[in-house]
Amino acid sequence: MDLLITCTPGLEEVVLKELREKFGKEEVVVVHKGLLLVKKCKERDVALLNYWGKTFHRVIILLRLCRAETLEDIYRVAREISYAGFLSPEKTFAVKAKREGEHRFTSIDIAATVGRAVIDSFLQEKGKRLKVNLSNPDVRILCELRNTTFWIGVDTTGESLHKRWYRKGYYITSLRSTIAHSMLYLLGDFSELYDPLCGSGMIPIEAFHFKTNKPNKYRSFMLAEVDEKVKSFMKEKDEAECLIVGSDRNKEAVKIARKNSLEAEAKGVKFFVADAFKVKFPCKMVCTDMPYGIRMRRINLRKFYSKFFKKLEEEEVEKCVFITSRKCSRFVPRSVVEREIDVIYGDVRAVIFLVQMER
Repeated sequence: MDLLITCTPGLEEVVLKELREKFGKEEVVVVHKGLLLVKKCKERDVALLNYWGKTFHRVIILLRLCRAETLEDIYRVAREISYAGFLSPEKTFAVKAKREGEHRFTSIDIAATVGRAVIDSFLQEKGKRLKVNLSNPDVRILCELRNTTFWIGVDTTGESLHKRWYRKGYYITSLRSTIAHSMLYLLGDFSELYDPLCGSGMIPIEAFHFKTNKPNKYRSFMLAEVDEKVKSFMKEKDEAECLIVGSDRNKEAVKIARKNSLEAEAKGVKFFVADAFKVKFPCKMVCTDMPYGIRMRRINLRKFYSKFFKKLEEEEVEKCVFITSRKCSRFVPRSVVEREIDVIYGDVRAVIFLVQMER
């Protein structure tokens, strides 16, 4: 079977790296930003990717990828597919559709058309009518029309993989876990890591999981059967064998970070309360989520960024990876930028910077 993988738009190269290095998947194609096609997969790969994948959001069994322009085209394509392998009269289903481009219909129209085609197809093949449950279905059919390219597939993940089991507490600037993990891939191998603006602790916790091969456990999946063979695919470690530290000047944020770290089984990760500009950095490798000025409007961003890079220089930081908004990128000194990657983070046009400090 072929699988579709969804991720944060802009981070496809990181997902490619994880798919190849962790799962040995070489035949991977970027369909468009935020969507990759993994060819020639086995049924077991569905569970492996869901259980062990850390940089992407969803694993979808691809049923059809083709050209379509009208709702009639979409109905015909969806109607020709057999759904008996995924659906039964005892199971409810729902259709979620996305649309991008110029069309005379909406994504709601696409979902309704595909839903009707699924019911008609199953009725003809099995002689029984399927039940729809839009709020809590047993099976979810996903589809997307982008200009004239249409695909339809079956969701195997359920709740997005970025919703980690350990995230019990949130801070106002909590970073999405899959982005945090992707930033660690961009940083490369590290023996120490410090986040001086740690918030709820997402980056240090994901750094621990990066080093110890922690899977997506303590959660369920929609159509992924996780057995002992899947669980033993990689060797999970108890210790990170490196220094991982996070700090924040907000006491409540550090309290939340410690709570999340405990839930995440992130033994050895250290959190403490400190002002990033007044503390001695414990590490020469820094990974952090910089302020965008969206939820912290009173902050002088130009002054903050200037002080931050001065601090990196004073502390003799070797390498730093951070994420910020595209608007704030004007505050980043270009002389130290090694790479920058544009990403779409919700409604924000964001940028991940890889900084190599000058010596």
